[in-house]
Amino acid sequence: MERFLLTDITKSLCNAIKIQPPMYATNSIEVLDDFVEGKTGGLGVDRIVVFNPDAIGEWIAQKYKDLLKDIWNADLKVPMRSVIPPKTPVCFASIYTGAAPQQHGIQHYEKKKIELDSFFDALVRANKKGCIVTVANQSMDILFRERNIDYYALKNDKDVIAKAVQLINEKQYDIICVYNQEYDDIMHRTHPKSLLAKRALRHYNQNYKLLLNAINQSYKNEKTLFATITDHGVHREWYLLGSHGKDIDKDMNILHFYNIIG
Repeated sequence: MERFLLTDITKSLCNAIKIQPPMYATNSIEVLDDFVEGKTGGLGVDRIVVFNPDAIGEWIAQKYKDLLKDIWNADLKVPMRSVIPPKTPVCFASIYTGAAPQQHGIQHYEKKKIELDSFFDALVRANKKGCIVTVANQSMDILFRERNIDYYALKNDKDVIAKAVQLINEKQYDIICVYNQEYDDIMHRTHPKSLLAKRALRHYNQNYKLLLNAINQSYKNEKTLFATITDHGVHREWYLLGSHGKDIDKDMNILHFYNIIG
């Protein structure tokens, strides 16, 4: 089974919507490129919606397929490998630049604006209208600031999804990136398999459905790539709480899910 890297995502997103990738995005996910080409007759997609639910490790996704059943119904599932260390800002910096941590400069848990050429810069150069919808003060709210895109920073996941659905229905953006954090938060406070953590996974699945329904309703005459892209996995530490950040399979191995709609 071939496992692709987080740094391969940006170029494939750019390939899907037929724009030039940013400087460090040199490799792509071939199976995703082929999937998009096949579903669009080589023309690429008109829009992209990316759902970024934090911290769904592959082992969690496999164990709780019933809680994530709608996400599992995606047409394409791609095994992925996170970056080292598998920490949220390190991962999202790589996801949206195509650069390794040593290149983009975030190599531990720190939230700061990235100056490196990114997916969002590539959108601007291609005259594509993009936005980020995220929980305020989280990595996706900070890493890619000061680009000519729109930013919506909300109180919690519920507000983020409500705003994202509104924006999809308004049809003003070519690319919408939507970040959710509940499972990561709860897993750190409890552990990856706690009742509250499982409830958070259900919420991720419900939020996915809300986005999917909005896309089906509003973009039905356009080809849309709906990508579900998590950042890292999780494990339980000896002191019982959930954590991540180690070079171990539970933290590094993840799955991504893709649909072409329209």
